[in-house]
Amino acid sequence: MTTENKLIQKNYYETFILDMETKHPVQILGEAFLAEQKKEVYDMSFIRFAQGEVYYRVKDYESAIFKWENVKNELEPWAKKNIADAYYELDMPGEAEDIYTEIQTDNHILRIEVAMQLFTLYVERGKLENAYRSLRKAISINPDYPNVTRTAQAFFEAQEDWNSAVELAVNEAIRTRSPEWFERLKWYIEQNRHIGVFSPDYFQEVLVVLVETDQQTFEDLIVALWNSYRKHTLYLNWVKTANTVFLSVEKNTSATWNRAAALHQATYLELIDGKYLVRELESIVPDLLSNWLKISNQSNSLFAAAAIMSWSEVFTTAISADVLYDAENRIFRYDNDHLQVSYTVELFQTLIDWAKNNHLEVRHQKKWLFTQLTNLHQKHIVVTGTAQNGKTSFLNSLLGEKILGEEACPVFVRSDGDIAEIKEISHHDTKVVNDLIDHQEGSILELKWPSALLEEQHYSLISTSEFDAMYIENNDTLNFVPLSDGLLYVLDANTPFTEEELQILVKIKERAPEVPVHFLINKMDTAFHEAEATQILEETKGRINEFFPDARVYPYSSIRGANKQHPGLATFLETSFNLRSKATEERRTSKLLQLIRSTLTELLNSRISMEDNLVNTETFHEDILGRLNGFIHHLRDTELEKVRTITEGYRAITIERKQEVRQMIPKLLKGCSSYVKEDSNFSNLHLELNKMMNEKIREYMHDELLPKYRQELLGWMEVSHQELRESQEYLREMSESFNALYKEDRMRLECDFKVIEDLRRDINRMLSRADVEKENILNRPNTTQFLLKSAGRLFGSIQSNNHMLYNQYKKYIENERFDDVTDSVISKFFLEFDLFEKALKSDISMFYQATFDELNDTVAETEQTIQQAKEKLEQMKANPEQYYDPLKLFEVRLLQYEFMVKVCEDNVNMTIQ
Repeated sequence: MTTENKLIQKNYYETFILDMETKHPVQILGEAFLAEQKKEVYDMSFIRFAQGEVYYRVKDYESAIFKWENVKNELEPWAKKNIADAYYELDMPGEAEDIYTEIQTDNHILRIEVAMQLFTLYVERGKLENAYRSLRKAISINPDYPNVTRTAQAFFEAQEDWNSAVELAVNEAIRTRSPEWFERLKWYIEQNRHIGVFSPDYFQEVLVVLVETDQQTFEDLIVALWNSYRKHTLYLNWVKTANTVFLSVEKNTSATWNRAAALHQATYLELIDGKYLVRELESIVPDLLSNWLKISNQSNSLFAAAAIMSWSEVFTTAISADVLYDAENRIFRYDNDHLQVSYTVELFQTLIDWAKNNHLEVRHQKKWLFTQLTNLHQKHIVVTGTAQNGKTSFLNSLLGEKILGEEACPVFVRSDGDIAEIKEISHHDTKVVNDLIDHQEGSILELKWPSALLEEQHYSLISTSEFDAMYIENNDTLNFVPLSDGLLYVLDANTPFTEEELQILVKIKERAPEVPVHFLINKMDTAFHEAEATQILEETKGRINEFFPDARVYPYSSIRGANKQHPGLATFLETSFNLRSKATEERRTSKLLQLIRSTLTELLNSRISMEDNLVNTETFHEDILGRLNGFIHHLRDTELEKVRTITEGYRAITIERKQEVRQMIPKLLKGCSSYVKEDSNFSNLHLELNKMMNEKIREYMHDELLPKYRQELLGWMEVSHQELRESQEYLREMSESFNALYKEDRMRLECDFKVIEDLRRDINRMLSRADVEKENILNRPNTTQFLLKSAGRLFGSIQSNNHMLYNQYKKYIENERFDDVTDSVISKFFLEFDLFEKALKSDISMFYQATFDELNDTVAETEQTIQQAKEKLEQMKANPEQYYDPLKLFEVRLLQYEFMVKVCEDNVNMTIQ
């Protein structure tokens, strides 16, 4: 045992003890102490140190401390450490901590021991920050010291400090290259995924070390890290780190990297699914592809090689010549790899999702077609021909009923048990319809009808409109032939394979050279006898094979029906179109890719259309906005003019009637002087005259003025109504003008004619309630009236004074102006009519209010539309890569799949040959 180990275990005292059996260590050390004292030059520290250890062992900690406090030689630092140990055992942690921290020494072992003792002390006292510091100090001094790193590992895990645990595992794995630490690191990553604080390049060195040590564990660890970073914001940084690590891996044909290769493939597909821009990927993907190809086995390298070829096709300088050369060799020497239909489905769905997120739409009809083609069990054959060739009768014979006629759109005919239904597939949705002629322009129809041949053989026959050589380019059939498994061209037995039909078929083959074309001669029942039918068949075959050497010809009679010809027709179709060959999936995948390419082209064009539409939207709505504002200003002027015209008309009538009253009342009142007689009772004459005058006023107002006023107001009402009707007519014309601009029935400017009804009701109410209040005409407190009334009372009984009073009354009445009475009558009678006039402006404005509200709302919507279009345009022009980069990456992926399909098809064809 080394001296350091004895000091650590407090066994240093054994150095002085030779005979443990006969004497106690205390006695032996006591004797040694006495002997040392007798020396001329002595050093008692060694013996005191040993005595302290013995006392410590028998738990006499105070005696041990006393002995160690007197150690003054090179063992003094160890003595202080032991003193602190003793205080710790005496449950005096504060004193122990003070002494531990005071120890100064260059001895690494002692420094580690002190650090570990302090660590234990701090943990017990809950001083975790100090515990971390002491533990890390011990590791930094010597991580190989027994139990230091294991203690650290246990402590970090107990504290659930996964970052420190990961850091320790990484450092120790690099330092020791011990499998245990690599396994521990992998466990941390797999179980806890606490890597958020670590930059991906932090793991680069440990991965490089591991790949040189243990490929299996390396693959386990890199898979764990890859999965951890996959949903993290540092994912691209991780891929860069992984690229760097794999670039250091030597190419080894015997090594298997199946999981790592699968991760490269999945990552590549993730990176080009439209979420990232090209500038983010251009420094990542080339290395990713290079590494992917390097670790791919020959049997499964087609995917990686095709990815490199497609990336190089789009980004011509991105891939090095060596890598490109290797990819080309792999493509032409691949083993059993192929493109699964699921990859095309996933790409199409990615396109759909991306389009939706960018406010675009993949047509429902295209989605439906794609779904049909992904069903590998269903075989799609286009059935067509020229007019009157028997195509319809052939299809109806298969269905057993005359269902099909002269449909103007493609019809997919298939059987699904006993189901009999027709569905219309438009650009936007699928719905059930009642008849084959009941569909929108540009739709596709799906006819499900019971048919033994279609059911058993899983056929979907695509019936298209017949061809006309002059208009062949406009025939929808040309769009469906490339997507089908074959073309069955129906000929008429009476005029089989005409020059016109040859021209049509040449055009079709130019559009879809890979689609097999075969022929069915219908109406064979019209031949006179079997020999003639055979001759027609052979002659037709001969002419067809001159231009289409591989084409087959089948004779058919619609009259005989499908049941009698079922076996032969089924065999003909299977043999002719080779529908059970190994290349079926590759061919169908190729057609799915054609559909995806057309979709990609449409989306690319949609960007241009979208930008043009936004420009047109902005221009159009700015023009509309100018028109709306001009219209609103003009309508305001119209409103003011109508208010002025209608109000002035009303005011003119009322003023005229007031003037009439002002003229008539004084006349009526003065005329009452004729009722004054010399024999009148002058004591109450003023009362009788007052009553009579009020009656005259009332009779005039009710019998003469009011009827005339009513007639004039009702006439004014009709004129006003007509004025407002003219406004409504003008507004309807303007609505039609704006709707013509909008090209939709968007604006309907309606005025509130309830206002007219309310005005008419108010007029009638005022006229019916109009009344004349009694006026105090001769009982007013003016001087003349007062004198007349007083004189009448005083002198009315004296006969001789009657003549004088008579003259005074007559003179007064005939000369009085009665202005105050007239004013009072006018004021009271016309009060409601005057109030009505004051409300006219607001009432007429109410008539136009709904129109102004709608116009103002339209202006606000138009301004918002213009602003949104401007913002969208600015965004599109500022960041065109946000749109074009994903499409470019989709193009890369599509090219890759097309490469793969082409290679697989060529390989299958060579195998068949």
